[in-house]
Amino acid sequence: MKKKALLGALGLSTFLIGGCTSTKTTDINILATSDLHGVIPYEMVTYVENEKKKDKNTIVVDAGDFFDSEFGTSEDMEKFFEQRRKDSNNGVVTHREIPIAKEMKEAGFDTVTLGNHEFVSNDKTNLDNIIYDFEKQGISVLSANTYKKNGDSYIKPYIIKEIKTSEGTVKLGILGLTIKEVGESKDYVDGKLVPAKSLELKDQKQYNGELYMNDLVEDAKKWVKVMKEKDKTDVIVAVAHTGEKPKKPKNPGNRIQDLAQNVDGIDAIVAGHNHVQIKQHDYKNKSGENVIVTEPGKHGECMSKINLKLEKSKDGWEVASKSSDIVQFDKDKNTNKKLFDNKVSVMMAIDNVSEKLGEKISLSKISDLKWDKAYVFKPETPREKIYNTVGYKFARITETDDVYRVILMDKDKVVFYSDWQSYLMPYTMDFGNANFKDGVFVMTPGKNDYFKIAKGSKNPNNGIYSTRLIYQKN
Repeated sequence: MKKKALLGALGLSTFLIGGCTSTKTTDINILATSDLHGVIPYEMVTYVENEKKKDKNTIVVDAGDFFDSEFGTSEDMEKFFEQRRKDSNNGVVTHREIPIAKEMKEAGFDTVTLGNHEFVSNDKTNLDNIIYDFEKQGISVLSANTYKKNGDSYIKPYIIKEIKTSEGTVKLGILGLTIKEVGESKDYVDGKLVPAKSLELKDQKQYNGELYMNDLVEDAKKWVKVMKEKDKTDVIVAVAHTGEKPKKPKNPGNRIQDLAQNVDGIDAIVAGHNHVQIKQHDYKNKSGENVIVTEPGKHGECMSKINLKLEKSKDGWEVASKSSDIVQFDKDKNTNKKLFDNKVSVMMAIDNVSEKLGEKISLSKISDLKWDKAYVFKPETPREKIYNTVGYKFARITETDDVYRVILMDKDKVVFYSDWQSYLMPYTMDFGNANFKDGVFVMTPGKNDYFKIAKGSKNPNNGIYSTRLIYQKN
């Protein structure tokens, strides 16, 4: 009896001790992109939405070079660039709101770090405007090692996100860093392309010495100390537009190894600039702590997903484990490249028959591109109507100003879509004779896809006449 009582007491004490010492834990999840160059795929946007439904505290960051016009960039951005070119040619100085700021807000981004492309593709006035537009959307723009000529920080070096969890508030610090060598490797001097004398921001002509950059590793040491001592951050993630230095470097400025190994206090690093995918590379800093590095490729082809598992101690939160992974998009591999190649194929096919003036041709017979249905939309058709008709959001299109929008489909997938403005194409398509229903005309290969070839208008820039395709009823 005494033995049973003793065992019972031991069991009770063990339960009480175990209950009192249970560890409080929480997870911090961060999604990251880099080198988007204007491309924000809808597949990525949907993924972020779903991740935020699972964890409302998920943070989304970008490591720079989001500003550009690649194939796949939204047509709103293409329109922005065209308007900016016209302003420049006409000597007009005005602030045009940049569409990608709103696009990235809608995609769920919290912060962006400035990359070299944001600097080299703008002057200070334009860059100031871009930063203003992002901040207006509630997206913090970061670069800790960029300064005004008077020594003040040009923009925010970092932000602190206070993440409220069921176990308490976690202070997550996000530090933005930018490669010092922002310039192009070659420059025009007296009309000739020669090696640039300097790649540093302070020497870029369009900035007139108004901005300069310090070494990102040395500045990281300074700002991490501030974040730890002043802001009492629990976790620090560096979002840096710089990559890992290869064994045989071709370009200067890649400092990820130095950043990871020489700056204590950083838990994870999102790298960029090199357009590569890094699932997870592990480094040890001077204190022997593990620092993970991930890089999310380019053009929205994937995202990095960082998971930090934290444990609550009497001194605050401590990182118990950390990991990163790559989430691939574009399941139909290289969709943007295929669409671009198909666009070139159609343009070349039309060019090959451009001299057959007056002849009647079948659109499906002149090109090797396979399609089983085509939708034609009248100018200024709302994009949502186009998406609903096609069945999905295939690209970031805009309303056309002066042309019919032609979309070729194969097995319910878009294989070609025409440009949003006539000057972008060496041909025009006239559907005045087509039977539109509610603003939409449907073509079937070999059945009602016939056109007469005619001479189009003269391009004022190169003097070349376009090809005009006039729709013909059977």
